[in-house]
Amino acid sequence: MGTENPYPQQTSANTATPWLRGGPAVDVNLDGLREYARLLVSQQADIAARSGYLAPLSEMPAGAFNGDVLGEADAVRAGLQGNAAELGVYLSKLAESLGNVANAAQTIAESYRSGDAVSAASLNDVLFAFGDKSAPRPAGLPENLGVTYVEQQMAGTAGTTAPPPADSPLWRDGPVTPVSAYQTVQTSTGPNGERREVSTVSVPGGVTTATTTIVDRTGETVSASTTRTSHRVDGPIRTTTVETFGADGKLAATTETRSRYEGSTVTEQTTETVDAEGRTTSLTTEKVDPVTRESTTSTFQPDESGLLEETNRVSTGTRTSGPVVSG
Repeated sequence: MGTENPYPQQTSANTATPWLRGGPAVDVNLDGLREYARLLVSQQADIAARSGYLAPLSEMPAGAFNGDVLGEADAVRAGLQGNAAELGVYLSKLAESLGNVANAAQTIAESYRSGDAVSAASLNDVLFAFGDKSAPRPAGLPENLGVTYVEQQMAGTAGTTAPPPADSPLWRDGPVTPVSAYQTVQTSTGPNGERREVSTVSVPGGVTTATTTIVDRTGETVSASTTRTSHRVDGPIRTTTVETFGADGKLAATTETRSRYEGSTVTEQTTETVDAEGRTTSLTTEKVDPVTRESTTSTFQPDESGLLEETNRVSTGTRTSGPVVSG
C-alpha cells in the first residue's frame, strides 16, 4: 500500500497540464523567469565551488589502503575511489544541467521581452528554448539570440561547453609513453572530444616539471600550465613545493606542504597555497597521533575581507584492532 499524499491540492496544481487538453496557453512571467534563471546559475556556481570539498573522498582511500595490502582491501580502495569519481561526474553533469535550464528560461523571457509581460506564450517557444527542431523560432526573440545549445555543441562555436578542468575525473587517461630517460607524455581524452596532454620531465634527485596542455574539440589550445615540484629535508621536516606557471610563463600560485615525521609516521602536516601576490588562498592542517592514529584535518579559506576562516573539519577516531584469525 502506498503512503497517502498529505498535499493533494498542491500536487494537483503543480502537475496540471490544461494546455494539453486544449485549455488556455501558458502565461509567462518575465521577471519570474529571469529571476529563476539567475537562481539556477547561482546554484550551478555553488556546486562548482563546493565540489572541491569532496577531494578527500578519493584521496583518503588511497592513503588508507596503500602499500602491501590484501586483495580485498585493494578492491575496497578501488570501489571507494570509483564511487567518488562517479559522484564527481554526477555533480559536474548536474551543474551543467542547471546551466542549460537557466539558459532556456532566459531564452523564453527574451522571446517576450518586446511584448506584453502577461501575454500568452505558446508551448512551442518552450520547445524551441530546449532545442526542438520542429518548433518555430519565437517572433519576439532578438536577432542576436536563437542558436540552441545543441547547435553550439555541433558547430564547435564559442558557446561550446568548455573542456573539463585539468584535474577533473571526466578525463579518460591513456597510457604513459616514455620519450626519453627522464621524460614521459600522457594523453587523455575528454567527454566531448577534448584532449589533455601532460609532459613530465623528472631528473633523479632534482626538480620535476610537468606541462599540461588542454585542447578543445576544434583543435584550439584552451589552456596551458606548468608545475615545478621540488623537495627539501630539514631534520624531521620534509617540505614539498609546487610552483604553478601560466601560459605566459609567469608564476600564478605556489603550494607548499610541510610534513613533520616521527620515524616513518607523519604527525603533523600543513599545506598552504598562495597566489602570485603572496596572498593565502587556501590552508589545510592535519595533526595525527603517532600511537592511536587519531587525526584532525582542518581547511581554511579567506573570507571577503581576506582573513582566513575554517570552512571544513574532518576527524577520524582511534585505530581499532581487527579480529584475530587463527591459522
